[in-house]
Amino acid sequence: MTSKKLKNWEELINDGEQYGEFQGDYTPLEQTIIEAIKDKTVLKIQDKYLFSKTGKTGFENHGVELAELLANFQPLEVVRSIIITHNQLGSEGAKILCQSKVFRDIEYLHLGSNDLGDEGVKAVCQMECFSKVHTLNLECNGITAEGARALAESPVFTQVQSLNLVDNRVGDEGAHAIANSETLKNLTYLHLGGNRIKSEDAKRAVRESPKLAKLKTLKIF
Repeated sequence: MTSKKLKNWEELINDGEQYGEFQGDYTPLEQTIIEAIKDKTVLKIQDKYLFSKTGKTGFENHGVELAELLANFQPLEVVRSIIITHNQLGSEGAKILCQSKVFRDIEYLHLGSNDLGDEGVKAVCQMECFSKVHTLNLECNGITAEGARALAESPVFTQVQSLNLVDNRVGDEGAHAIANSETLKNLTYLHLGGNRIKSEDAKRAVRESPKLAKLKTLKIF
């Protein structure tokens, strides 16, 4: 019997299949979450306007409201991959999400373009259910050197092999923090493009880091 091939990033993002196997008396918002569970274990919410079909028109506090719904929504216990992008989670939403008792054993995490900032990233870096994450994408979140240090010192991201931080603001200081990280020693892919890393010393520190000895693909510019 052949095993099912695991989907890569591109396949997960473009997968349009729906799984409506969950039974229950759900609100329109909850039903939208149910419909956003792909491949039975992938939660994919790529845009806040996914919820407009429920009649929701006001999005001022959308990120916090979404986080509160997800953090306590029992059907999400099956989820092992989280793709939530362009949903204005902000630092507050990230902190609420990270208090969840529902998520467990997450292996794939993409929270790009959510205005997390350093405080949101710090919360994510402490969430025990992320200790099995092998692919981490935090692109376009306003992360500075402070957030980069939190990632570099995180007690939970020790299994991460692929890290995408494109279009943040980690700068030279953040690059040095990543280069000296014991946590990120399993990285094979690292994207630091668009991060205001100016000095050749910082770029060289990442390229030649003995801590990142497994690194095969590095994008830094």
